[in-house]
Amino acid sequence: MLFLAGAYEFVQYEPARLPTRQRAAFMAEAFDLLRHDALVVTPSERQALDRLGVKPRPYWLGSTRLERHVLNVGGIKVGLLVLPELPRGLRSVPRSFVHQVENAVRELRGSVQLVVAMSPWGYAREQELLKAEGPLPHVLLGSGPGVGVVGLLAAGGRTAWMRSYPEGRSFLCLDVLELPRGDSTFKWTEGQNIRMTLFGLGEQYQEDQQMLSLMHAKGTD
Repeated sequence: MLFLAGAYEFVQYEPARLPTRQRAAFMAEAFDLLRHDALVVTPSERQALDRLGVKPRPYWLGSTRLERHVLNVGGIKVGLLVLPELPRGLRSVPRSFVHQVENAVRELRGSVQLVVAMSPWGYAREQELLKAEGPLPHVLLGSGPGVGVVGLLAAGGRTAWMRSYPEGRSFLCLDVLELPRGDSTFKWTEGQNIRMTLFGLGEQYQEDQQMLSLMHAKGTD
């Protein structure tokens, strides 16, 4: 199992105001307790967090360049691509960025069984990527501006696309029931080789005592 979180968890894409120093410190320690395998923190978030005195963690990913990581998940090799934060004000994704993703996917597919991309690009820019003619990741986990997506089979079924919900209080679960074959004809089919589910975090879930203790210690709600 991989436990991943996308970008703008600390600071929204276009924040009305920055979190307080107290709030930022609490959120950083809360994510430590959650023990994600990877959390995307964009360069703009890192700058804000640095000003608030929050130190980066080893599991934080994300930068101004395309990152490639290979993770071993229960004996399965997973290639993890972390897309760079785009400059603000772009009308479309530069072709050079799309080519970088295509080339990285092509190279990773020769050595891993599943390629997952994490994107801070936003709904519209991720749609542009999914229209590219070259090889695409098997899974695209999106974040940034735009609506959430529980699960959409894009690019003719070649890519499973999920996007976090900006309102929070939920998490997305993707179950890979059958690993992609190594040929170009492979397609995802919901309920057959993949399952995508949204879980709302309501009152039916018991509060975690460690998290409650941290909230009380930091004086935050």
